[in-house]
Amino acid sequence: MSFEHQEHSIEVLGEHRWQVSYEPPRFEFFGDRPLSCTRFHVLGTAAPGPQSWLWSWANNDWYPPEVTELARSVRDYGLRHGISALHMAEVAFAELPGAPTEPNRVTWLMGELAKAVSGSWTWYSCDVGGGTRLAVLIEHPDLVPPAPDLPRTTHVLNGVFQLGLPDHKRAIHSYGMQRGLNPTFNEDSSKLFLAGPGVEVTIAFDENGLVTAMSTVHGAESRP
Repeated sequence: MSFEHQEHSIEVLGEHRWQVSYEPPRFEFFGDRPLSCTRFHVLGTAAPGPQSWLWSWANNDWYPPEVTELARSVRDYGLRHGISALHMAEVAFAELPGAPTEPNRVTWLMGELAKAVSGSWTWYSCDVGGGTRLAVLIEHPDLVPPAPDLPRTTHVLNGVFQLGLPDHKRAIHSYGMQRGLNPTFNEDSSKLFLAGPGVEVTIAFDENGLVTAMSTVHGAESRP
């Protein structure tokens, strides 16, 4: 879901510049396809100096509560499930998975975590000075991917190879559920079938849950 939304946002925005204001909250894009997002969620900032991430809810003097509500819900999830990176106000880069050192990588990582918890899928990161990067989740009708079709679905499914996911089977089954593609396994769960209007795909997996082959109803097949 994350991969599809990011690919779609790149298609929609094209070459652009951005502007944010908080009274009233508005995140705007200017360029190939101007958009004004009146609903967006500030997650936080990643700063190269202290090498740390600061959640937006810990900076109430800067952000109005309506743009930090989603981040607070992520914090509450982290508290319930004992995930310190989600509920500590400030998190050192070194304490995050993979110990990233670049702010852009950190904003991407925290964005991915927040997406999975919140179900808000379009992330954006921008430089706000001194190498510090701001991470937001943005909402706009134009940023919602269209209904699945065969070319789009096969492109997204092949994204598992670009993303380096450890469990293709779980990721694709989850994607199929969320996109209404009626995912169904065969008896030994070695194959998964996705089906929807104009979409029929069969995916085969190895014993580690990694994709070994995909085929469509038209006979097209791809292998890693």
